[in-house]
Amino acid sequence: MNHHLPEHFRRMAESYIPHSPLYEHLAKNTADDPELLALAESAAGDPASNLFLAAAHSLLLEGKPHALADFYPSVSKNPPPESDPYPHFHSFCLENEEEIRTILSTRRVQTNEVKRCACLLPAFGMAGRLSEKPLALVEIGASAGLNLLFDRYRYVYGNGNTLGDERSPVEIRCETRGATAPPIPEGMPETSSRIGLDLAPLDVRRPEDASWLEALIWPEEYEYRAPMLRRAVEVVREDPPEMLRGDALDLLPEVLSTIPENTAPCVFHTFTVNQFSEEMRERLTNILAEHSKVRPVYRVSIEWIYSERPLLRLAVFNGGSEKERVLAACDDHGGWIEWRE
Repeated sequence: MNHHLPEHFRRMAESYIPHSPLYEHLAKNTADDPELLALAESAAGDPASNLFLAAAHSLLLEGKPHALADFYPSVSKNPPPESDPYPHFHSFCLENEEEIRTILSTRRVQTNEVKRCACLLPAFGMAGRLSEKPLALVEIGASAGLNLLFDRYRYVYGNGNTLGDERSPVEIRCETRGATAPPIPEGMPETSSRIGLDLAPLDVRRPEDASWLEALIWPEEYEYRAPMLRRAVEVVREDPPEMLRGDALDLLPEVLSTIPENTAPCVFHTFTVNQFSEEMRERLTNILAEHSKVRPVYRVSIEWIYSERPLLRLAVFNGGSEKERVLAACDDHGGWIEWRE
């Protein structure tokens, strides 16, 4: 057995606080359950706990009958029982072991949370102003490409700033914290192209892929996150961005080389490089630095690595050198932004 797996589940249990008390409890108990840990070892991607919990959630959303469903607000409309859900979770996973094992080996954690666009938007605006050119967006770990269409949504910030088409079916509300308001651009940053890179891109025109995105939503947040996801899915179905399958670090050099000269390459990623090794992170930086010897490259990221909260960063690569700025702290699902500049 992977000796790091129990500690991984314990650590992830803490990350579910306060968003999902159910997942916190299930992950904490799974850490001490040899049978379920052996099953979780089938996970092909990281984080294994998110993938494992989403696999069970997907089966419940499909209508698998079991007493466990009563504990999931996403499945049951009744108040959850006061008894311990873990024995039911244990039995559910073992009773559906083969189906869960298949999901773990074929699916990945590809949460495509559109609310994060409210945090990305100010950084895209800054990149557009600095470059004075339309942005050529390239997303690493694009999932289904929902965030590549950030300019098709309507934004309402807690400080009263609004931006976007009032007729958009997707309205994203974001709380603003701290003394400094984020610099929301007066108009949407001009975007010339959008390309998503992913090991296994999702196509929301396929019902099974759209359903998997819903399964990745935590049960306690399903009621308000799932409807927004569905509306964003409809936007993407009308005009899906270009998606390339493969290792982003292998694909990126060629993608950057094909971007027209009159546009500004803007590579972005959210909660993706936390799954990279240090070597892979260094390789990504080197690719961007190398291409910047030809022209400036902009990198926008929201990641949760070596910090108490997820951080929004903007890096400018020029002449082989990088200058990075930490712009803001963010909620991991885009619920709030605290500007730091």
